[in-house]
Amino acid sequence: MDAARLLHWVKSLSDATIGTGQQVALLQRVFDEHFELVGPEQTVQRRTTLSSDRVQNPHDPDARYAVKGQGKQKKEHVGYKVQVAETVAEGKLAPGEPTRNFVCGILTHAAQESDEAGAEKMQAEQAAMGLEKPPALYVDGAYVSAQTLAEAAAEGRRLVGPAAHSPLNNQGRFTAEQFQIDVEARQAICPAGQPNTQCSRLEEQHGGKVSFRFEWSTHCQGCPLREQCVAPGQKHRTVVVGEFHSALQARRAEQQTEAFVEEIKQRNAIEGTQSELVRAHGLRRARYRGLAKVRLQNYFAGAACNTKRWIRRTIWQMKQALPEARPADDSA
Repeated sequence: MDAARLLHWVKSLSDATIGTGQQVALLQRVFDEHFELVGPEQTVQRRTTLSSDRVQNPHDPDARYAVKGQGKQKKEHVGYKVQVAETVAEGKLAPGEPTRNFVCGILTHAAQESDEAGAEKMQAEQAAMGLEKPPALYVDGAYVSAQTLAEAAAEGRRLVGPAAHSPLNNQGRFTAEQFQIDVEARQAICPAGQPNTQCSRLEEQHGGKVSFRFEWSTHCQGCPLREQCVAPGQKHRTVVVGEFHSALQARRAEQQTEAFVEEIKQRNAIEGTQSELVRAHGLRRARYRGLAKVRLQNYFAGAACNTKRWIRRTIWQMKQALPEARPADDSA
């Protein structure tokens, strides 16, 4: 958009009697988010950094831009993000038995917010409705981090989901995942079996984020694994991890077990629910403008999904109660 033209519109609308106050305020906001007035002559310049919370669509100021994935898997959209939660019924279904799971939460929030932020808002909304936190929460990897695992454990709950592996950085050399690290004891063992010689506690000045740096200052010089571990130009190896790394390390080991692979299958049902809400109830398309209206639309979609599931289960249970549905008596 041309800055001079936009500025002219802002000034003309502010001075004129036409247009509503909301329209003028929206136009002023769009200008302020993309341009700034510099110097005594108030020269219009485009901003070099743009806020993720800026207006993306003047027809729906609440809509936000979001991107997911990279390369060919990259997906972009302007709109909202939805978090969906449902109950998990234990035990396998009988042949032909409808699902026993029901949608227990639908949260619509800004598209640029993370899944973790959405999960926190979902829990706050459910708490406001008087619902207690579930003893086990089945999620995908986007909701699993060292901090969320530690917080769930501290609350006596289980967060069941795969933890992401360490990024393939350090130019193919050993990452933190190859080290046995005990943050609480300030001890770590490198892939060569050597203990750390030093551990330092680091705290960010802004935000207070805590991490720990482990060093091997005397073991790396003649180590046979040095080229696989220490980068050229470095004297020895250092590893920096967060304060909740032990929880993350334990989950990475746990998710390699058959028991965890079997347990995480409980989460697969939510994928079918997401598909049902999208295909049968239009969850992916906002029919109204504004977060409040889109939130209400998604609540109706969840209610319709639950109503259909309840009807199917009721019909199935009634059929199971009929005499012809009962197994024949072999003694007759």
